[in-house]
Amino acid sequence: MDNELPRQELVKCVVVGDSAVGKTRLIVARATNQAMTRSQLFQTHIPSVWAIDQYRMCQEVLENSWETIDGVNVSLRLWDTFGDHEKDRQFAYGRADVVVVCFSIADAVSLKNIKKKWLPEIRHFCPRAPIIICGCKNDLRYADLEALKKERGPVSHQCSRHRAFDPEGILPPKDGRNIAKESNCVYYETSSYTLYGVQEVFDNVVRAALIYRRQHRFWQSNLKKVQRPLLQAPYLPSCPREPCIHIPETTYPSDIGILVKETACADVVFVAQGELLCAHKVCLLAASAIFSDLFLEDEKDLELSRQSSSVTNTNHKKQCEAKDILSLSQQTPRPDSPMCCHSPQPDRSQSPDCNHENICPSPPLGLHPNCNALLAEDQCLSISPNGNTCLFSGSLRHHNCSRAPPVGLSPSHQPHYHTHYHSSSSSSSSPSPVTVTTGYPSPSMRSSPLQQINTPSVPANLHCLPTRSLQHPAFSSIHVQQVTDGLSGRLMLRHIVVLTQKITAEAFRAVLEFLYMGSLDLKAYSSPSDIITAASLLDLNDLVTFVANAKNQEEFLNADLVDNFLHRRKERFTKLFAHKGLLSDLVINVEDGQVMSHKCLMMVRCDPMFAMLSGNFKESSSEVSMKTFKKSTFELFLEYLYTDQCHIESLADALALLELANFLCLPHLIALCELSVVHELQSSMETQEVLDEMVVSVLQVAKLHNAHQLHSWCIHYMTIRFIDVHKSRPKLFKELAPEYRKEIERQRWPPTYYLEEADYFEKCLAELKKGNDIRTKKHKWCLR
Repeated sequence: MDNELPRQELVKCVVVGDSAVGKTRLIVARATNQAMTRSQLFQTHIPSVWAIDQYRMCQEVLENSWETIDGVNVSLRLWDTFGDHEKDRQFAYGRADVVVVCFSIADAVSLKNIKKKWLPEIRHFCPRAPIIICGCKNDLRYADLEALKKERGPVSHQCSRHRAFDPEGILPPKDGRNIAKESNCVYYETSSYTLYGVQEVFDNVVRAALIYRRQHRFWQSNLKKVQRPLLQAPYLPSCPREPCIHIPETTYPSDIGILVKETACADVVFVAQGELLCAHKVCLLAASAIFSDLFLEDEKDLELSRQSSSVTNTNHKKQCEAKDILSLSQQTPRPDSPMCCHSPQPDRSQSPDCNHENICPSPPLGLHPNCNALLAEDQCLSISPNGNTCLFSGSLRHHNCSRAPPVGLSPSHQPHYHTHYHSSSSSSSSPSPVTVTTGYPSPSMRSSPLQQINTPSVPANLHCLPTRSLQHPAFSSIHVQQVTDGLSGRLMLRHIVVLTQKITAEAFRAVLEFLYMGSLDLKAYSSPSDIITAASLLDLNDLVTFVANAKNQEEFLNADLVDNFLHRRKERFTKLFAHKGLLSDLVINVEDGQVMSHKCLMMVRCDPMFAMLSGNFKESSSEVSMKTFKKSTFELFLEYLYTDQCHIESLADALALLELANFLCLPHLIALCELSVVHELQSSMETQEVLDEMVVSVLQVAKLHNAHQLHSWCIHYMTIRFIDVHKSRPKLFKELAPEYRKEIERQRWPPTYYLEEADYFEKCLAELKKGNDIRTKKHKWCLR
């Protein structure tokens, strides 16, 4: 044949076997010295043959066919065949030096067909040719079969003999070896995907052909050193990699961003040029310190007002009881007695009742001491001792007050009137009503130094609220309003802050977006200069720099700025709310105490909490009972809600938080707990026996709380430690559930089949060595 040189051999090898067992890919891998790609692995099989003409058409294939085996230069020519077309195979068998019968280790039927079909056919056409049995697709034995089956999907073959891929039908090496031993053949395994055994099997194919040729050409000296086919060492698959804990993408920015448009839990309303913008104190205080000065002082005033109102109402009740007794005995009040519910009252029948749920008249700032006594006795509202904030203390019965529209109506409505009661210097005279038009402060209010600052026109419906003027370039006044919570139906306090005219509604909407989201889409706003003005008045230097960089086309500088802003905001969330419980409106009753939380953040960060707090559940009130969890666990949970991270210090805390995360359906927190548990186990300084017990206990907890990644990590740990643990502590495996034991034994490393193959290989090597020693001794004495 072509290009033959002296003392060079040409070997014809015919490859047969069932369809789809991997014959063609095995030949291509040897002819091109290239492994099969992953895309080729999942391609739908189309029955085909590798053309023998490739040795004439492709120079690279021809060069790869030449090799040196035991000092003999050999050109190996491979002949591919169909699994069904018998005529083509009859033509290929002609003058064959060796035949390779292939089967798939994932198809038991293809192995049975070797004895049933292929060996009789080979003996018929090539009665004296040596036969090599080759198990293909060795990589399936240690691959992730479930993932492979899922990725591979339904495979359609154009072959009637095709069998579906069954992950449970992987054959051990001993099955193929038993067939080869019964047929007096040599057995090898290969993989076209990893190239395991490809070169080795064809080297021994050449040896088998040359040994058979040497029997007929014993005079050729180049064939004397050819060895018999060698044993194939068992393949030890690489140690499986440790599963990585994948942290899903966080939803923290989007969750906080929901609050920008969510008004159900809003406890602050900003009035910017007549437009109302809702917000939440928790987010504002965490984003900027300027809002701490605005709201925290007012919260102290409100607390003092509650205490003052409680004490005043108690004293008032006692005074009324005493006056009732005196009135029965004397029937005439003392002219210098303080005013009470039996004192002469002005005629209130001429004006309708005011809306007592949302509004209340605001007394002039200059008359706080007198109004305090009057309003406290009338149970309308109380004024804090420092005189800054007015607060409702009961159902209002104050007449001579017009009904104000609810918050949200345009200031263009008709002006309303309300009455301030001025006490004269004489204690015996009753207070005289003074009617003041809303929008125009009373003389006493004009005389106050706090009212002399330039303030914008306040909507008419806000003048009937308790008011405190502010000396700030951004804020004009602050109001306290008692409203009904739209979720729970309970009364709540809401602050209404009137902004100065320098801040437009669009600019303040951009400010809120930046404070909540940490970023800003300037394309949605028409005037960046107004945003800079508003940010400057509010001392938001980060926002000023952010907008300036965007205007100068230097957006790349905003990445670090946003990261620093969000980091500071998370620190303030932790300091003010997660640890101190400031401005909390929700109480979580746990096993060993109570935890203060915030309803708005709980609802947007946790779907089950949203369902409980917004539905017709008993948890929709201001208290939620979770007695199965401890206070320390819930504090870690709150830290995660506020900052999207939590500092877990022990394995017990991580497992407890994992249980809570699974209970509240938080996959991101579950992944964080899984990662923390793995780090704690890896860094544990315990002995190996104690660590094994810890992993077994964690394995059971992980499956119970849907920590699938942690479960996979524990299974991997036990598979690597299977031999040591099984030998030293067999009782530890008995404590596991049967499904866990089955999974660990199936994935154990080194695998069972490898240990059996290693023992068989060592045994065969020992026998060969012993036989060589015996033959050496015989030859030694014969030579003498």
